[in-house]
Amino acid sequence: MSLKERLKDFAGSIASATTNSPDDYSEWSSWTYETHMADIKALWTEVRPQLKRDLEQAEFINAKLAEMFEAFDSGEKDAGRKAAWAIYSLKVERLR
Repeated sequence: MSLKERLKDFAGSIASATTNSPDDYSEWSSWTYETHMADIKALWTEVRPQLKRDLEQAEFINAKLAEMFEAFDSGEKDAGRKAAWAIYSLKVERLR
């Protein structure tokens, strides 16, 4: 998978985090909070080393991801969603 495709997947996963906080996942779905957050972490782990130009944005994303995970894990879903929106608003699919 190319960097461009991984960035699109990452952007989509982050977009989902703006609306799905830990207690908002459907019980019938195989998509859970845990699998979603694991997906975000895995995608970022793959994408981050490939970014060569947008290093400042990458550091911002690192900080906001940490903020998002901490907020969601402590039950502060609005703060977690706000951090996800901050990442998504960067237009992460355009990073290089």
